[in-house]
Amino acid sequence: MFLIMSGAYVGIELESEFGKLPPSFLPLGNKRLFQHQVALAPRGTDIYLSLPDSFELSAIDRKWLSDQNVKVLAIPEKLTLGASLVAALNVSGHSLDKPLHVLYGDTLYRNLPLGENIVSVSKAEGSYNWAVLGNSTKKWLLHDGNDDISTSKKVISGYFKFSNPRELIKCITQTDWDIIEGLNLYHNAIALSVVESNDWLDFGHVNTYYHSKTRFTTQRAFNELTINSNWIEKSSSKDAKIAAEANWFNAIPPKLRINTPQYLGSNFENGKTSYRLEYLHLTALNELFVFSKLPSHVWEKIILSCLEFISNCKKHPAPDSNSANSLDALFIQKSEQRLGEYCSSMKITFDDRWIFNDSEPLSIRDLLCESEKFLPTEKSLETVLHGDFCFSNILYDFRAGKIKTIDPRGMTPEGVQTIYGDVRYDLAKLSHSILGLYDWIIAGYYHVEISNNRISFDITEDTQNSAMQELFINMVEKQFNLSSKNLYAMQIQLFLSMLPLHSDNPMRQKALFANAFRLYHILIRL
Repeated sequence: MFLIMSGAYVGIELESEFGKLPPSFLPLGNKRLFQHQVALAPRGTDIYLSLPDSFELSAIDRKWLSDQNVKVLAIPEKLTLGASLVAALNVSGHSLDKPLHVLYGDTLYRNLPLGENIVSVSKAEGSYNWAVLGNSTKKWLLHDGNDDISTSKKVISGYFKFSNPRELIKCITQTDWDIIEGLNLYHNAIALSVVESNDWLDFGHVNTYYHSKTRFTTQRAFNELTINSNWIEKSSSKDAKIAAEANWFNAIPPKLRINTPQYLGSNFENGKTSYRLEYLHLTALNELFVFSKLPSHVWEKIILSCLEFISNCKKHPAPDSNSANSLDALFIQKSEQRLGEYCSSMKITFDDRWIFNDSEPLSIRDLLCESEKFLPTEKSLETVLHGDFCFSNILYDFRAGKIKTIDPRGMTPEGVQTIYGDVRYDLAKLSHSILGLYDWIIAGYYHVEISNNRISFDITEDTQNSAMQELFINMVEKQFNLSSKNLYAMQIQLFLSMLPLHSDNPMRQKALFANAFRLYHILIRL
């Protein structure tokens, strides 16, 4: 049996940034933490996840857990850790005739520590109230590490394996549900061994969450991304793209730098450009949008900060001589060119008819022509432009109440470096996260089937999104004079133009294709 203990909610600091979630539901690497934890379970073990009984599990998370054969246990949330463990074992109905693995819900390892009857320990960083190894045989484990950290820096890091689960239940019960005293009693009866782990990731506190997230990201970073706790260095085989990004950070007006990480310069070596930015211990908006449970007033502040950045960009017009990005170049021309590539690769045409969720047949050309009618037509002054201002490229600093943006485009479709363009394109990119639900698709939160030109498609989004979308539309209309039809028309163009960029993931590509039809049906109802 493999039990992930997530039967209480995160502390107040984490709740202020992610909402009221069990620790296993925190975001990590564009997934929930439990998705990484489940992957640790030894093959053939029965997997259980305990959750607070008041927590409402979304349909998409329930489906994922069901597909992985994970059984969910609803546990009273006010229980002590020891009582929660015993309750989970009793509620599971498991025979308990095989070894028991226990993993704390705020804990992750690259690989599980090995052994029988073991307690995983790791070196402590910080001064949280971790349980620690003691010096006495009788008091083998101690509760609060703060008093004893000088004599033992090894803390209980959150993974255990027991050969006799029934004896464990007995020991915890006999010590009045105190898990540490229960483990001491189990140790005296059966003997536990200490296994030291160097790859413990602790997500239980706001500071350890971000430090662990940095380590996790570093472990999985591409060869073209170098990360440490101070800076991130980016390079790529697409050298022109990296050079354009570096130029954007270097050339933007000083007043806009409050919304970017500190730029630490670029380097050109062996025919390859790289640049460095300050590494910020913040969460990207795509993870907050899909995986958090933040209240609407917090999202209002986040959207306000996003729109404030775009408004500030508008205050810095392009010089006449500078090459810029027009809406025509970024939408109509790019959409038709990329759609041509997509149709050619899929052996379809612009005029093939598709039935979306049992509605009237439509062609790709219908989507293009109808959306073009509602693209903004007013001439706009070209100003500083980010060029890829979507949620995955926006971080939020809760303490400062400001966004920080990364990964700008920095060039025209022809490949000419520029920091300028039509800011309505940034509004379109922001919309493709909020209205287009791009990040839900990237996270895999959808169902799509396409067969014989029939499309069945559904995105399992949070019910609070509709209020947030309405708020966003009203704010954009008021500040930038763009209607909801303008915003949805731009979405259709964006989703169609990005199709060839996702050929590496056919199922996701199908979802993006289907989503353009979903957006079309919203547009014609407006």
